[in-house]
Amino acid sequence: MLFLALVLRGLWSGNYKAQETDYKAYTLFVYNFMKYIEWPEAQNKGDFIIAVLGDSPISKELQVLASGKKIKGRAIVLKKCNTFEETSGCHLLYISASKSASVKTFKDQIKDKPILIVGEREGLAKKGAGLSFVTLEDDELKFDINKKEIEQHQLKISGSLINLGIVIN
Repeated sequence: MLFLALVLRGLWSGNYKAQETDYKAYTLFVYNFMKYIEWPEAQNKGDFIIAVLGDSPISKELQVLASGKKIKGRAIVLKKCNTFEETSGCHLLYISASKSASVKTFKDQIKDKPILIVGEREGLAKKGAGLSFVTLEDDELKFDINKKEIEQHQLKISGSLINLGIVIN
């Protein structure tokens, strides 16, 4: 828990500018989201699947992460997807900026399935994502948390992660 706080606070020290999106930083955030959110017991078997919907430079960084890390003892598998149907079976759905206009549609399609929706674009947590990235005025990278959406998908978010984000509901 302390490690998470130190790493995320280090990222927020102003080193990552809004003008230059640092997808390595985004990837580190996503990895910590996976560590500090609990899925129901039935989803804790087999590979942990991340679906990236649409084109995003994060895909390359997540592939590097998947090849070198595990999450709670499970292999991480990355699926690059262009349609919602291709995301089936995922634990985490990362919606790229290019697909962000459809976040409400995707949210409605997965209803209460245990899937964490992470939005690449600011404001997506207000539209149905559980988490979305936001850059503050001082170029500090943070994330919005829609606790209601996360809980609706049968997921539990750690208090330490809540303390580091911006709760919007």
